[in-house]
Amino acid sequence: MGNIIEEKCFNCPDLKNCCCKGCFQENKVGIFQSLTNEEMEFLMDGKQQINYKSGENILKQNTSSTYVICIKTGLAKLYVEGSKGKNSIIKLIKEHDFVTGGGLFNGNIQHFTITALTPVTCCLIDSSKLVDLFSGNNDFATDLIRHNTKQNNNLLSKLVNLTQKYMPGRVAETLLYLKNDIYNTNPYTVHLTRQELADMSNMTKESLVRIFQQFKESNIIKTQGSTIEILDENSLSSISENG
Repeated sequence: MGNIIEEKCFNCPDLKNCCCKGCFQENKVGIFQSLTNEEMEFLMDGKQQINYKSGENILKQNTSSTYVICIKTGLAKLYVEGSKGKNSIIKLIKEHDFVTGGGLFNGNIQHFTITALTPVTCCLIDSSKLVDLFSGNNDFATDLIRHNTKQNNNLLSKLVNLTQKYMPGRVAETLLYLKNDIYNTNPYTVHLTRQELADMSNMTKESLVRIFQQFKESNIIKTQGSTIEILDENSLSSISENG
């Protein structure tokens, strides 16, 4: 397991460097913003900050886990492990993401694996504390339900796209997702192998490489090693939308 660093930082002067209420002000979810200072202290008491190396598992599918994850720095992949070593990468998680693991109200059995793609620092928070706060703070309960619903809807949308779109549409969607939701720049350097990009698009590596070549020949993208540049985003968006 990663290197554990226990710390309390309820009044941390640099809130960006600790797992506190202020750490997630930039988080679109705003999952902790409705908690009082006393509730936040209760939640953070006993939490652990852990550093993971690239390639280390943060969460393992089909295991019991009694914590939720707050990503402070780094990038990780969230994926479902299938039979015969076939994985399906559902999404990437990055700074300020909050992941319940899928088992918060369901026996704490985790339904996917999370593995660090880069060095990752995250905080692990006792999930039973979230359940206690859920019962006592209606606003927080609403925020948590909304977050879990959004997470589940995203997983369902990903499943529909992977099963109903043709391969070029799935690759186009993956490339746009990386540009617009993960790296927010163009060109961007991916922390994924070609096999992992294929796992995100639900296809073999050979099929992914073939479609990349087609996109390059059509001047839609340009690649150099692990760097990808989208040259014609309108065409790529059209391919993604039309499947």
